[in-house]
Amino acid sequence: FSWLYTMIKIGQFDKALSDVELAYNCSQEKELKFLATTLRAIKYKVIKYPGTLSAELQQRLLPVVSSLPKLRQLLLECDKDGPKYCSIVPLHSSMDVTYSPERLPLASNCAQITEILPTFNPSTVIVALENGSISTWDVETRQLLRQITTAQSVILGMKLTSDEKYLVVATTKNTLLIYDNLNSCLLSEVEIKGSKHGGISVGSSFINGFTLSVNHALSWLEASKDITVIDLLYGWPLYQFHCWYEVTCVQCSPDGMYAFCGQYL
Repeated sequence: FSWLYTMIKIGQFDKALSDVELAYNCSQEKELKFLATTLRAIKYKVIKYPGTLSAELQQRLLPVVSSLPKLRQLLLECDKDGPKYCSIVPLHSSMDVTYSPERLPLASNCAQITEILPTFNPSTVIVALENGSISTWDVETRQLLRQITTAQSVILGMKLTSDEKYLVVATTKNTLLIYDNLNSCLLSEVEIKGSKHGGISVGSSFINGFTLSVNHALSWLEASKDITVIDLLYGWPLYQFHCWYEVTCVQCSPDGMYAFCGQYL
């Protein structure tokens, strides 16, 4: 490993690769052939960032070391010497795990899943179906924990606040539904309005997107230049931002102090 790293560091990657290929031609050892193929795959990255050599080799060689045992010594050297040059070293390769996915039926009908939200609990997910129902499932026990119905509204998207206190759902009725996530009860429903880039009122446009800050939701319609700010605690619109051009995306700073708006000129 140290020889390989030094060759790359002094700009002799091609010479090192040539030596590995020459060694394979002489010995016909499959480990050398695989190593040469691996080096060609990571060439441009390790030339630019030589310190990543250990991590790149471990990521690619660990999954095959059982079938190519002579690579084990190189991996041991990567593990020993790699941290000298780079602080990012993989401790476990996910490619080394083989398993089959499990199937979790979420409904007795053929409703399509439109959104899945992970939660703080790794085994708990929130799933939205096209029929307007939202279910919270424990995927380990396969138990339905909570269920919400949105009165047959088609769900465009849903998000959780960072503390998972509120679940906010956007529908094709141009409304945001604000739920108490733990109790699965509807707190408020807020209509989103806006105006088009040219000043014409938005008619049949749907909600184009929404984002959440600490205690607020910000939403905008398709082809609109207005962003509606909603207080999640009280469930009413506070005000609208009027942007110069059509709003394409919005993100809030972690403390909720600033909102950053992308626009289409």
